[in-house]
Amino acid sequence: MKSILYTVAKTADGELIQAYQAEKGSYFSCPVCNSELLLRKSGNIGKNSKRPHFAHKALTANCTPETALHFSFKILLAKKLQQLINENLPFQFHWTCEYCDDRHEGNLLKKIKAIEVEHDLGVCRPDITLFDGEKRVFAVVEIVVTHSLENRVLDFYQNNNIILIQINLTSDTDINELDNKISNPDFVSTCFNPKCEKCGRFKHRTILTVIDGKCWKCSSDMKVAAIQKAGSTIGPSDFSPEEINIAKDKGVNIKECYSKTINENYMANTCDCGAFIGDHYIFTDYVAPASYGDLPSKEYEIGYHCEHCFQEEDIPDEYDTLFP
Repeated sequence: MKSILYTVAKTADGELIQAYQAEKGSYFSCPVCNSELLLRKSGNIGKNSKRPHFAHKALTANCTPETALHFSFKILLAKKLQQLINENLPFQFHWTCEYCDDRHEGNLLKKIKAIEVEHDLGVCRPDITLFDGEKRVFAVVEIVVTHSLENRVLDFYQNNNIILIQINLTSDTDINELDNKISNPDFVSTCFNPKCEKCGRFKHRTILTVIDGKCWKCSSDMKVAAIQKAGSTIGPSDFSPEEINIAKDKGVNIKECYSKTINENYMANTCDCGAFIGDHYIFTDYVAPASYGDLPSKEYEIGYHCEHCFQEEDIPDEYDTLFP
């Protein structure tokens, strides 16, 4: 972790000020312990020069730059969010979902009508608590500098359907990136996708890929369909009836074919000449080349599936699909 300095102080009026904005000759105090701070601002730049910061006039026990960074970021963020709420303005934020791996985007303040710093929830005091129009706790913002959140706190948020928005700080310079840090939090404990009715986990989007290839037998143009589920590529033999119909609507010719290799009938990508693509060759001859850009392809979002339940079953009989 980069060395953390005291870069925020309180003015004589009690307002927070950053070191680069401060001028010598004024009175400053520590936002944590309230003791006097001295401004260290040489104006020099270069390899061995320190960025502007504050230092305690006299050492204070149990006051560290980490606690000051945590406190200052929390107060400045709460002030910004409250101002946006007062002006009824949105605040867009983005995160990579740990449940479905998608990149989500939303308005952080869409349902929020009030916030409070260190609101007492009994089990914990979140850094910032966000309340909806019914004065219910909708979400919390937790700022992490050195110590991770305790499991009992995480369990409390989960059991009470409270969305956790976590921001990790590693340097006092993160103060200068306040907007970016809250716009791109390190963790958000929710997902926009629906939950599986069977196991309760968040579903993943079902992506149908339609590839413009050639028939291996007659070399005519041929559309080939494949779907990615649970890290695997599946062909029409494992498509649900709904997925087959969607692929057909996209111009893919899917029919029941007889395979001499496995001595049974199954649904497959088929050419007008009657030739069909076996499951193994879908990936090697079409999906892989398309992923490298050697074959034109197009992706379609056609619903959702539960990767956990998909992995638990050999071949699912049916997938729940959600149409737009």
